[in-house]
Amino acid sequence: MPNQDNETIIELKGVSKRYGFGDAESYALRNFDLTVKRGEFIMIMGPSGCGKTTLLNIIGLLDQASSGEYILAGKNVARVSSSKKARFRAKEIGFIFQNFNLVPNLSILENVSLPLIYSGCRKSRRLRMADNILEHFHLREREYYMPYQLSGGQQQRVAIARSLIANPSIILADEPTGNLDSRNSHIIMEELQEIHSMGNTIIMVTHNPALTTYATRVINMLDGEIDTDIKTVDDSDLPRGGKNEKISVKVLPSRDPIQMEITSESDVVVSGENVSTTEEVTEELNEKIEEITKTAEEEAPKTAKKSGTNKKSGKKSAKKKSTKKKGAKK
Repeated sequence: MPNQDNETIIELKGVSKRYGFGDAESYALRNFDLTVKRGEFIMIMGPSGCGKTTLLNIIGLLDQASSGEYILAGKNVARVSSSKKARFRAKEIGFIFQNFNLVPNLSILENVSLPLIYSGCRKSRRLRMADNILEHFHLREREYYMPYQLSGGQQQRVAIARSLIANPSIILADEPTGNLDSRNSHIIMEELQEIHSMGNTIIMVTHNPALTTYATRVINMLDGEIDTDIKTVDDSDLPRGGKNEKISVKVLPSRDPIQMEITSESDVVVSGENVSTTEEVTEELNEKIEEITKTAEEEAPKTAKKSGTNKKSGKKSAKKKSTKKKGAKK
């Protein structure tokens, strides 16, 4: 990606999104035009059903427009293969959802490390990087908790940490404070403002007009189109840089020569045997499953024998007791 300050990073030209056919056809977006500069903090508002979430999904490469052009980091998305879209999404785009979307049967540490799986980072590396970023959000002491053991505000902070673990340049937030009270909403917005001050581009959907004070630009949508577009900060005053410099993730070398760091100067710097391929990850998972199955099969007969032995010993002791009683009577 280019590294010029405040260049155009996202450009939508006449984008439309249609659902249904014929008389049942409806538009979520209609001839939508939008230009986003690097370092902007955009708040998108509007009534339910006006196309806000659809817009975020298209920008985040989770959905595809029915017509129009989408230029992302200087490239036409329509000409990019699905695999390249997936790689770009994993590396450059962080998602924050209203319902947190944490995996319930994984610990907080494992939840935060999930995005690094797609980059082929080994498990020990992923967990150490997740531990590092959780410390920034003051959640290190809860990293082995399960999601249900945290409050709503804490879960949302975990979701933000997860969205930042790969150090993306674009953060997409869909109602991140929708399920939170005013106090926790303020905490989350302060976190997002700090992230933005480091140069990240943030596009956030909200229904709360009180939160617009954090934005550099406020867009109101109506029926799939832009109704009003107000800039509160000039482009020349936007934060510099395209990567989050403060909340950087570094893993220092331990006993092995492996080194990996994600900083503002380079996206990913890897040396040594740090990255595993998809085949290696799949093979590792299969080996673990086989190991667990084998262990279970080996322990099953042992358990059965023990239970059988206990029954026999119980019968023997019962016989001994009866013999003693008979001797006493004599």
